[in-house]
Amino acid sequence: MKKVSIVIPTYKRPDFLERAINSVLNQDYGNFEIIVIDDNGQGTIEQIKTHQVIKKYTNLINFKYIAHEKNLNGSCARNTGIKNSSGDYICFLDDDDQFMKNKISKQVKLLEKQDEKWGACYTGNTRIYPTGTKFKHIPKKRGNLYFEILASKVDLCAGSTLMIKREVIDKIGYFDESFDRHQDIEFILRISRYYKIDVEMNSLVNIFMHPASNRSKNAEQFEERKKYFLTKFNTSIKILPKNKQWDILFIHNIDIAKQYFKQKNLKKGLSYIKASGKPLKGIYRIILDTTRYYFRQMLIKMGR
Repeated sequence: MKKVSIVIPTYKRPDFLERAINSVLNQDYGNFEIIVIDDNGQGTIEQIKTHQVIKKYTNLINFKYIAHEKNLNGSCARNTGIKNSSGDYICFLDDDDQFMKNKISKQVKLLEKQDEKWGACYTGNTRIYPTGTKFKHIPKKRGNLYFEILASKVDLCAGSTLMIKREVIDKIGYFDESFDRHQDIEFILRISRYYKIDVEMNSLVNIFMHPASNRSKNAEQFEERKKYFLTKFNTSIKILPKNKQWDILFIHNIDIAKQYFKQKNLKKGLSYIKASGKPLKGIYRIILDTTRYYFRQMLIKMGR
């Protein structure tokens, strides 16, 4: 039975950490290790609270706890976990997410069937809101996902759905610690340049949505993040055929336009529709996506 290492970076969320750890301990797969990387900084209130949470696990033979002396960032925490792991497969679990009990076994079984051209796999997920509303997402895209990742057409839940072969990381290297944002995208993008990525078409990870989530709070912040994304990945985009480059720019421009329309800033929204290069298609997509968004918000408020 292949060994699986589960790296759990944690930062300022000790209240959720126990749920994440227990979801791994309750797996129906036997050969695994848990590596919790405390990125709060030693001596901080959050680090002390985190240590209180994990004390009951530290005697387990398949459990490691490593505390950074100071806060480094998510990339560094994941890299610390990888460097201290010994598994044939590597998984990542955000401290406020939760694995379903068959998550590891299904992914191992899936990757064991594939040849060396397949380096990783991801799964579906269920987003759970404070009102109790749940939205399940079952992906189907598999194979060469390079374009889909750049076009934001693949939902990896910041890596919590991923399982990666050890030899893949040996080849492509660790997370790029210079990235303050999108480090998970940069990492999986490097994987997709050399390997195919498979998909387990079941929801095997729960993503708990809460006010402290690291989402852009307004259109200006969202615009800044999108521009940062396009700047950082410009070289990666430029190696694609022209039609795919245009598709990527279209998708990101329309996403920004939607955010400005939500803030009732019509001038900025219209400017990004124009910048998309396909205004009629952009307007249709915005109408469709906005309708879905408000319907979803209504269900969330109703707790359905």
